[in-house]
Amino acid sequence: MIPGAEELAAKVGERTERWPLAFWYWGDAIAVDGLLAVAAAGFPRGRDHVTALLERWLGTIPVGYHDALAPGATIARLVGEGALPEAALQRFLDAEASLPLLFDEVPALEPHLPRFRFGVCIDAVYHLPPALAAAGRARGNDALVSRAVRMAGQIMARLRCDGGWAQWYDAARGRNNGVPWSRGVGWAALGILDTLTLAEGVAETAHLKSLAAELLQRLVDTQDQGGHWGPVLGREDLPAESSVAAFFLASALHPEAANLAVPRGSIEAATTAVRESLDDEGVCQGVSADVFPDWDPTTYERFSTEPSPWGQGAALRALAALAGARPTPSA
Repeated sequence: MIPGAEELAAKVGERTERWPLAFWYWGDAIAVDGLLAVAAAGFPRGRDHVTALLERWLGTIPVGYHDALAPGATIARLVGEGALPEAALQRFLDAEASLPLLFDEVPALEPHLPRFRFGVCIDAVYHLPPALAAAGRARGNDALVSRAVRMAGQIMARLRCDGGWAQWYDAARGRNNGVPWSRGVGWAALGILDTLTLAEGVAETAHLKSLAAELLQRLVDTQDQGGHWGPVLGREDLPAESSVAAFFLASALHPEAANLAVPRGSIEAATTAVRESLDDEGVCQGVSADVFPDWDPTTYERFSTEPSPWGQGAALRALAALAGARPTPSA
């Protein structure tokens, strides 16, 4: 355990409760996952908050495509523990099944929004594969777990570009936008590690294990002296984006990364960077605001910052890892 991690987790958890989540959008899932993760690491009421939030979603929020962005891994866990009814997991699975396929087994997560109709974001590697794997585990459906593993690999294959992995693959154009986006690599690394935890003994995971090692190594190679990353991997001339440090820390300390030999110096630098990004109210500062898919590289280079659910969630996952808590999907 790192001294002070539990106190920080409680502060960030209390502040994160103020976000009125339940009508799901990109990044909301990790805030919910993070609150549940720190329930065992300094913020015990996080579990009650998450359960109440999901009960409200199930009982009062209209059904829609947005349900495919629900925190499926957390829902599957709470259903399995009897804290939520089976209907909660079925609602998530029904939403995912209703999505049109872009390629292979990869759906368009928001087909009702013009900007997202024909593509897939790297963020989806955190949102969908671990959720489907958790659902498969909860229902004893090995085929669903195997599909989750394949889906993660299929998305990442389409997103690979010079310097790393892009934010966006567009099926209409038949290519990705070629910008190695650091925050997206953080999303993907953590999502793949969570998926591996859930797929152990069920699916062929050698490719994902190799990919997780490659993602973390790319982050190690591009970390700056302050423990942070710029918005585009390998661009030392750009300002730092603070949430990448939290994604990296949660990934580097993940049980599935135990054999990947992430340098201690990189972990320590990221720990300092995460702590310094948290203000007195428990808000993670310096997190890039909503980044929509774009073909102009300057969209990624010149980012604005704001408090966000993904900033809070990544920080909570990192603090839970520092405090020694197990990751949400396998807890």
